[in-house]
Amino acid sequence: MSKPIFVVRFPAELVMQHRDRFEEASRELQTKLSDYHVLTVMESGLDGAKFECFNAVNATDKDIEELRDMCLDAIKKIQ
Repeated sequence: MSKPIFVVRFPAELVMQHRDRFEEASRELQTKLSDYHVLTVMESGLDGAKFECFNAVNATDKDIEELRDMCLDAIKKIQ
């Protein structure tokens, strides 16, 4: 079975202000979440980060919550 896809949408304003840290956080997420295809996207009009997971048939709510927490930690490093 193929890897699930985990999409993290970051607020564009945050990314534009801290581009270097965003790129570092994006690479870190891709390394930590090696069981997923991780897509980090900047999106205008967001107040905070948004997370989506696709094709995660065997993922539990706990798994998704852990992914979300990892992403929130990465966002804290950007700010």
